[in-house]
Amino acid sequence: MVLGRCPLEKVVAVGAGRFVSADTDDILIVQDLGRMELSRGPGRDKAVVKLRRLALLRPGGSGLKSVWQSEPFNSTSAAASDIAGTCWTSGDINADGRHELLLFTADTCKVVSFEPDTATTSAYGLNGAWVEGAACCDADGDSLSEVATLELSQIDTGFTTRLLRLYRMTGSGLVPCGAYSVGVNWGADTRLALLGSARLEDYPGELPVVAGIYATLRPSQYAIVYRPAPDSLVLTTNPFPWQEWFSKERVLPAGELSLFNVGDTLVACGYFVPGMGTVPVRGQSPQSFAALDDGEWRLLPLLESAMRISGPVCRFTRNGTAGWLELRDNLFYFYPGEIFRWR
Repeated sequence: MVLGRCPLEKVVAVGAGRFVSADTDDILIVQDLGRMELSRGPGRDKAVVKLRRLALLRPGGSGLKSVWQSEPFNSTSAAASDIAGTCWTSGDINADGRHELLLFTADTCKVVSFEPDTATTSAYGLNGAWVEGAACCDADGDSLSEVATLELSQIDTGFTTRLLRLYRMTGSGLVPCGAYSVGVNWGADTRLALLGSARLEDYPGELPVVAGIYATLRPSQYAIVYRPAPDSLVLTTNPFPWQEWFSKERVLPAGELSLFNVGDTLVACGYFVPGMGTVPVRGQSPQSFAALDDGEWRLLPLLESAMRISGPVCRFTRNGTAGWLELRDNLFYFYPGEIFRWR
């Protein structure tokens, strides 16, 4: 089903959430605005950074309308450019039934709240943190949202260690949940990324997922962070299978997964080996959908109605019906229900 044409071009990612009202999904898109050279200082090489812009789209009777756009920003990580980049996440951090958009630049967080005709922005300092990634989550299973951040370590001059920290929204802004964090260092050849959050078997809440991605084609490492007690954070790779190299016996991903929950089952879209080719993508590496069950990934074959999917996708609810949203050739397609077979 075609929902309408995207009013903006060069979209590289799509997401959905109830930003404006508590009963209707809106669409958050990420635009690629190209590259820009920025100076690192006198006598130093220039840094080439990625330029991005976010926009919020609302479905309506006459198609899709852009109701808000961010300023262009640098989305390149600080470790890569020595210049503060911007990352973002969204979730209901103030328990009002609607999603807020959070944009992090170094030690500052801007929280954008949406109304039918306006958007308001509040800015908060984060006490010297240097944030590279963020995800809204429920790390202790109490149904109240926290914000997980992936931060540069102030004492790591080699840029190989990252800190995972939790914040909660209070009347005075985002406040750390405690004076503790989890350090992650999976080696100098591993890039760390905070993929988002997910519900997983045997763990309460919706937990942040961290990926360790190698520079060469190898299975990536994945881990979750949870909060078993108010004064502790735990990082564990237990839910995810891993080995040093691909094998014909196991389905393993490499790279950044897009995470979705279908009920209580984690479904991921990404580069899985073996079994590539489930989703044909013109001119790109094909991507597949897989479900995580009992510590094993299994590929999910697409339904015939969804075989043409090749653009960015997200979970989406339309008129009370849950399904999937795809952007392809600048058109939004809605697939009610599921787009794959479970077995």
